[in-house]
Amino acid sequence: MPSPIDNALAATKTTGAAPRASRSALAIGTVGRIGEELLNCLLESPEYHVVHVLVETPMRSMMPRLQPHQVSIAAMNDLPPTSAKIALPRADDVFCCISDARSYFKRDQAYVMLGKDQLAPLAQIAAGNGAKRFILLAPLSAFLQLTAPAGGLIDILESELAALGFETLIIVRPAADYATTQGNVLERLIGWGAKAIMQIMIPQRLQPLRARQIAQAAVNAARLLGNGVHVVGAHEIAELAAPGVPVKTKRIRL
Repeated sequence: MPSPIDNALAATKTTGAAPRASRSALAIGTVGRIGEELLNCLLESPEYHVVHVLVETPMRSMMPRLQPHQVSIAAMNDLPPTSAKIALPRADDVFCCISDARSYFKRDQAYVMLGKDQLAPLAQIAAGNGAKRFILLAPLSAFLQLTAPAGGLIDILESELAALGFETLIIVRPAADYATTQGNVLERLIGWGAKAIMQIMIPQRLQPLRARQIAQAAVNAARLLGNGVHVVGAHEIAELAAPGVPVKTKRIRL
């Protein structure tokens, strides 16, 4: 029996009309490679007439569609007790990207970095503001990908998100990148070496994809998948990123 994702991909082959820009989006955690690409994909999407983004420091946007919203980093770090001090803009679709590292080139210093402990309180605020869709990008190690239930929730946090009553909850689980872009030269060399070894050990379908593919899959999933709870595993991301187009996994960078 076809899954909801299979049905959504099949629908793209018969739907030719581009969506009108009638929705608003809020992006939280737009740091690192995936976070940066998520913001780019949202701004390129014809579905959103405005894209709100949370920032830690004052930021002036040169694009009318991009609306930065500064929040207190102290309040963010002390969630959930400080939830009342966080004012999120109203948006139809909320995209959250969990990351533990910023870009090596420091292009994302103004944006909020999102941790797992901050996710549930922010989702609750977004639900109270009337958000309809909640899309979470939560990288998961390839080893955990092998043991995680296909299409199922894996922890209490995801169950809490499902209980908030969003019309659509989408959890995108890309395979986490092996290499680290942080630390000194030795630490980075060790990370790259570990990445090379892991790419030999891990099945091809669970190899990390390019950040652009992951971000585009999340944006497409919000448009294509219907109401309910959907889990997009690593092996389904490539198809959602570009239906019908073969996608290669990311090469090793040494």
